Order: sequence, then C-alpha cells, then structure tokens
Amino acid sequence: MESLLKTKSRSLLAFVAVFGLLLAACGGDDTGTSGDSTTVKPAPANQQVLRMRLGADPGTIDPQVASGASQASIAKQIGAGLYTYDADLQVVPQLAKSQPAISPDGKTYTIEIAEDAKWSDGKTITPQDFVYSMQRALDPATASPYAPFYYGIVGAKEYNTALGNPREPKTASPEDLASLRSGLGVTAKGNSVEYRLVEPTPSFLNLLTIWTSFPARQDIIEKHGADWTQPANMVSSGPFMLESWERDSQITLKPNPHWSAKKTPTLTSIQIKIIPDDSVAYAAYLAGELDVVTVPAPAVKQVSADTELSKQLVTGSDLTTVALFMNNTAAPFDNKLVRQAFGTAIDRNAYVAGVLQGAGTTTTTWIPDGMPGHNPDYGKQYTFDATKAKDLLKQAGYENGNGLPEITFLMVANPANQTVGEFLKAQLKTNLGVDVNFEYLEGPQFGPRFVRGQYQASIQRWHADWPYPDNWLPAQFTTGSPNNVSKYSNPEFDNLMKQASADVNDDNRLKTYAKAEKLMLDEAGLVPLYNARTYTLVKPNVKNFFVTGVDGALKGDLNFWKTFIALPSGE
Repeated sequence: MESLLKTKSRSLLAFVAVFGLLLAACGGDDTGTSGDSTTVKPAPANQQVLRMRLGADPGTIDPQVASGASQASIAKQIGAGLYTYDADLQVVPQLAKSQPAISPDGKTYTIEIAEDAKWSDGKTITPQDFVYSMQRALDPATASPYAPFYYGIVGAKEYNTALGNPREPKTASPEDLASLRSGLGVTAKGNSVEYRLVEPTPSFLNLLTIWTSFPARQDIIEKHGADWTQPANMVSSGPFMLESWERDSQITLKPNPHWSAKKTPTLTSIQIKIIPDDSVAYAAYLAGELDVVTVPAPAVKQVSADTELSKQLVTGSDLTTVALFMNNTAAPFDNKLVRQAFGTAIDRNAYVAGVLQGAGTTTTTWIPDGMPGHNPDYGKQYTFDATKAKDLLKQAGYENGNGLPEITFLMVANPANQTVGEFLKAQLKTNLGVDVNFEYLEGPQFGPRFVRGQYQASIQRWHADWPYPDNWLPAQFTTGSPNNVSKYSNPEFDNLMKQASADVNDDNRLKTYAKAEKLMLDEAGLVPLYNARTYTLVKPNVKNFFVTGVDGALKGDLNFWKTFIALPSGE
C-alpha cells in the first residue's frame, strides 16, 4: 500500500507543479507568501477581524449535509477532519495523530486521533464521534449529497440505498436499517478509528479531508435535533465557532479556544456578509468595508490595470469546470443529438471574452487542466460550429427548431446569471434558431430542484473536493447516483467505474477514468464550456492568506486559522 500512496503523491505533486496553487496576498502574482509573521507585527486583538462575503446564505452548515461551495467554506471553519491539505495540496494530519496504518491488502485504515483533539466545549474528540458522523452521513434519512463518495466503505452503499430513491422506493424495517448501520466498516478501536474498504482506494485519505467525514457529537444532535446548528447549541471541532447567524445577512465566527492545532487562531472574528450582487460586494471592498472579495468579471481588466489594486490582486487557476447541464431524461434533452446540437451552438470564446471579461479558459473536457487524467482533446467535436449545430438539430428531427418543446433554463437568481442568460438566449437563437426561456430562483429554492432533476437545462459548475478523477466521474454520472444531476445513464460507463474502483494500479485507473470520461462526453451527458480562474482582492494588511484550488466560496478557507491582520508598516 505504501507504493499506492507514493503514486498518489506523485500525481498531486504534478498537479501542483502545473497550477502553482500556493497563491498569496498581497503581491499580484501566483507565487510567494502573503506576509512573513516574523517580519510584520500583528494588530491588537480588537483589530483582528477578517471581513468577507458570500453571495448567498448557505442554508445549512451541517457538515454531513453540506455540499455547495458556500456551505463547504463554513463547514471547514466550524469542523475539522482527520486530515487536511498543506500548502502543496498534499494530505497531512489534522485531527489525526499521524499518517494511517494501512493493512497489506490496502483495505483497512487505522487512524489514531491526536491527544489534543477537543471540541469547543472542552470535551475530547473520540473515535466514536467519527463512527457516528459516518453513520449519520450514510443514513438514508440524512440524504447527504456526498454519501456516494463513501461507497468504498464496507456496507456504505447498502445502508445508504436501503430505502431506494423517490423514483424507485424500497422498504426496510427499522431492524434492517439498524443492522445495516451497525455493519458499516467504520469502528472505534481504542483511541483509533478504523475504516474497512471494499477495495483498495488510493484517494481514500482525500475523502477524510471532506466535511462529510468530520466528527459529529451524537449527544448534541439528538438533544437539539434540527436546531443543533444554532449558535447556542453547536459545538465545533474546527478552528472557529459559530457566534451568530443572521439569515441572509451575516454569519460571524469566533475562535475555538480548544482548537487542537499548535495555536488558536490570531483572528478574533470572521464576519461574513451575505451580499448577492458581485458589483455591490466589489464596491464594499473599495469602500473599505470588506477585506477580501472576488473581482466581478466586468471589473477584471480594470483591476489588473490599476496601479494600486493590481498589487492587492491574487490570481490563479481554479479546479472548476463550468458546463451546460441538460437533464438527460427530460425532453428534448433525452435525445443525444439535441444535447450535441446545443453544445455545439455556444461560442465559448465569446462567452469567456464577453461575459467573463477573460476570467476563464475555454474547454471542451470535463476534468480540468492540470489534474491527473486531463485530456484537452476530449469533446472537441463540440467546438463552436453553427452550421454543424443546426444539422445536428435537423438529424434529431427538429429542423430550424420546429417541433421542439418549450425549453426553460433553471438558474440561480443573481446579476451575473442574468448576464449569462442574456448571452445564451442570443447564442441559441442566432446559432441554432431556438428560443429558450429562463427561470431564476434564489439559491435555497434552486438547489433542491436541480439536485432532484426538476429542470431541463442549466449552466452550473463542479469544483474539486479533491484533485483526482474519482471526484469528477463516479458520483456525477453513475446511474442512479444522488449527485448525478444530469441523469446520465450508460451501463458501459457504470462498469468502467466499477473497474476503476477495483484497480490498485494508478496508471490503469487513470486510463479507465479517461475512457469513461470520453464516453460520457461523446454522448453529451453534459457539455463543458470553460474552466474558472480566480481573481481575488485582498487588503495589504491581511497576512498569511493562502488561496488554493480546493477552496470553496470563501477563498483561503483552508487556512483562516493562520491568517492575521497586521499593523501598518512602521508601527
């Protein structure tokens, strides 16, 4: 198993070498650090306040339920995993004492918990807290969107799917569910937690960096039920605690005094304002009301050319692919030729140059550039070609759009998506001869409909939870998976996923994943459009602020506990 870990490390190092992902403020480039704590002085405690912004209220911050980028960023502050990523995006211990002991067959991981791992109320974090969290995440009643990622654990899939799904419900007695729950391959062994896997999984430690696997307090959750995430009730295993949550307005975090790392955070408060409009958030940064902000696409060129702002700009590639999602089970997108026609009718260069103002890189492939398994030639058949798009639609039986059912794109309501909608409407009318409509919903209303497949088409993104193809293919496109929002289904793809999960050879696994990705793209399960690039402004007095390719909506969210506010130069 040691060879598997070494192989995985090489993949990660290659990935980091391509992206140069250790980004820092403030300097306007992709290398270096945001400030050496040995050469700058921290401001007094009452000034250690980091002011940030989310575009929408996260809705939930329950680690076992969280899935969106906003939810993940908060979950990573109030919770911690056995492992996390270092500056080079290699997996390192967080609440674990050390690297795991792995059985010779690669199927059993035994992980000792650090002696100083404590909850925010001072109680010791125990192996049973990790057992309970995984039981809870895989409980069918929890409906955790990320549960399928953990199907490699013995008994996980059987337990999580025991009640079927809304389309194909199953029945199971309470006794059956209890038996499946107790049979999960996650157990407490002294001061260690043991994970038993169905097959060797080289990226398993990456799964233990994800919030879904963070420890959970059974006594707190059972006492307070759905209200356990309220500030007065919640306990934290991460560097920060939830101080207050004003819905749709602001989330405030404060340090966890029992944080188990080498020191408690220097920051005394993180104030996260809910500001839906990118331009309003940008204006707040310019007015000195925010310390960190994502640059709106229309302002990227202006910021890059500005003498002062360019010094505060942190840029970098983001492990995100934005794609045209089409519900493969909803007319007319249940017709492969229609999906292919729509994908070929969108001018990606115009999208990136116009809508994004250059803040992205066009792509036709799903797995982003720099990640293991990336192949830039996949999906090239969907390069913009209006003539070809119209011919594909004709082959589908809808010449010039005649006979097509009404088509509505479901989108999150915000100004940026309004611009995207206007662009797409014009593109599809001009290049395909098709009129489309748009329905805009607030985030909390959009999410459930999209996940349940109650939509025809949308423009959405997938952001890496960890940098490996098994985070980009199995859960997203395997038949019946809860995360398969495009409802793509192909038995050959499903078999390739089984083959990859059982293969201990990393090179062979990557080849199998590549074959599966090409199959899905050839059938237009979805159509990739561009890879995101981040443009983040960070105030000069914010130090030790690191941006990585696995950050959520709050850039730098892996390392806020290291961040601090510095005194102005000379003080």
